[in-house]
Amino acid sequence: MRIAVYDTAAKKGGALSVLKDFYGYLRNNEKEHEWIFLLSSDILKEAGNIKIRVLDDLKQSRLNRLKFDLYEGKRFVDDLKPDVFFSMQNTLVRGLNCKKVLYVHQPLCFQDVKDFSLFKKDEREYAVYQHVISKMIYSSIRQSDRTIVQTQWMKDALVRKTGVNNDRVVRILPDTADVIKYREEVCPDPSLFFYPASDILYKNHELILKASRILKGKGITDFKVYFTLTKEEFARRFPGYEASEAVCLGPLRREEVLGNYNRMVLLFPSYIETFGYPLMEARQMGTCILSSDLDYSREVLSGYDRAFYFDPFDPETLAELMEKSIRGQLKGKDASDGSGTVPDVLKESSWSLVVKELTQWQ
Repeated sequence: MRIAVYDTAAKKGGALSVLKDFYGYLRNNEKEHEWIFLLSSDILKEAGNIKIRVLDDLKQSRLNRLKFDLYEGKRFVDDLKPDVFFSMQNTLVRGLNCKKVLYVHQPLCFQDVKDFSLFKKDEREYAVYQHVISKMIYSSIRQSDRTIVQTQWMKDALVRKTGVNNDRVVRILPDTADVIKYREEVCPDPSLFFYPASDILYKNHELILKASRILKGKGITDFKVYFTLTKEEFARRFPGYEASEAVCLGPLRREEVLGNYNRMVLLFPSYIETFGYPLMEARQMGTCILSSDLDYSREVLSGYDRAFYFDPFDPETLAELMEKSIRGQLKGKDASDGSGTVPDVLKESSWSLVVKELTQWQ
């Protein structure tokens, strides 16, 4: 079979990591089929049965990518004569004469927690995805023969919002590294709180700052909050707060993040996530977790007894849990009972399951 893999939007961050993971899996494990990657730059190299086509025009602007998806791409892709077209960027090229599989990993247009406004500067980018690009994503889902999502909550929301048949949507949980080897036999400090998250609005750092002020207003000051923001990011994002209100560690190496799970309580107030990797990593480490009470976190933390939940829009509920932690009042089973381990369903490579979906029509 010949399979065209479309991901011109992947340039950096999580999208690029996912693309490289898939490419790496194919290079090491898949020799039977022909793979043609359609990219906007030469971020990957040809190898054996993997070919690379760079579409230079598409790296210039979103408008060029939109024109390709709507008008220009059909002829280009049809000339390649693929058996399957696999889009890893949430939308399809329209009108293709082959089987189409879509990988949807953008949660903004499927969540109902937050309605972003086009009229607020700090929300505008998210509002465009939620209210404009979402229409293209929904249309692409309806055109695709299969849509792959990472979690059950995404599958349920996708079926509800697009009206496609349930059997056309496949949940394939993402690969999750087994990090138990990084566990240390140390006594964690319940007054140290750690939040590994980037400078994104919906990561909801400010809820932690508000909860901290509530605690300090009650005279509780013997605790610290650690962010993986830089001091400059903190000052820009939270001009109404003093630098001393959080310890800004800046970006950390993976080993440092995992080490902090051994020693601190994980805070996770994000109100939009597809999966929530820190939650899965922290549960393996036996970490006490204070998380937003949302579908994504309930799914990832199901069966884990050291997870405690709060309303991501109510700092009082988080402050209450933080106070209980500081006072040593949060109780849960030790993760040595096995509740923190990676579920068996996550131990098979997700990419092997994706390849099975892509090659089912051979």
